[in-house]
Amino acid sequence: MSQQSIDLSQLPPQQLLEVRKQINEEVNHFASSLQALQAAQGKLRDCVDSVTKMSESKGSEVLIPMTSSLYLPGTIKDKDRFLVDIGTGYFVEKSADDAKKVYEKKVDKLNQDAQKLRDILVQKNEMLNSVNLMLRNRVEEFEKKQQGQENPKTSVKT
Repeated sequence: MSQQSIDLSQLPPQQLLEVRKQINEEVNHFASSLQALQAAQGKLRDCVDSVTKMSESKGSEVLIPMTSSLYLPGTIKDKDRFLVDIGTGYFVEKSADDAKKVYEKKVDKLNQDAQKLRDILVQKNEMLNSVNLMLRNRVEEFEKKQQGQENPKTSVKT
């Protein structure tokens, strides 16, 4: 990703507004991506918790979700064997410990990606603050210029 350096003081106000709009869109995009990563992390942590609870449970009867609102009673055959989704629709049979390791590895990867996104968000917010400051300065300069034109100094001799 190549970074271009733009001297904000050289841009006219209209271009500053466009730059601010673009940075706002980028901030919103990265923020929504970060939320999606955090949601995925939550689901993966739930998987780790489910594996832990299942392998430690005493009973062998469970409710199996068929849809979001339909469950059927089921019996656990082996509490230490799990089918783990390893991506793109592939499932592998794993022990409880190995299943937890798979999901914890995915959570760690998402943590790294989330940190990268947070760093980008900090940079983008700093850029946004710089553009807003430059726009504010331009507006103040313009207002001072307007006031100077409205109140011309004339000397009156009596």
